Amino acid sequence: MWMDHHDLLREFPEFAQAIVTLRARDGHFDAICARFDATSAEIVRIERGKEPSGDEQLKALRVARLKIKDEIVALLRAA
Repeated sequence: MWMDHHDLLREFPEFAQAIVTLRARDGHFDAICARFDATSAEIVRIERGKEPSGDEQLKALRVARLKIKDEIVALLRAA
């Protein structure tokens, strides 16, 4: 079963303004968010059957996305 793309603004509405501001001002933060977006998009392509993958690869991508999300939240809380 597949899910929708994980959008940071929908996932963290309480940080929406901070996300937009930091992405515009902080290249490091923007790069982390871009990595999150790319990883999430790859997961969605696999879940929808548009890109072949094994279960282990999909699991690894989900874990990677979670770690990136944790990094983003830590940066938002520190801002």
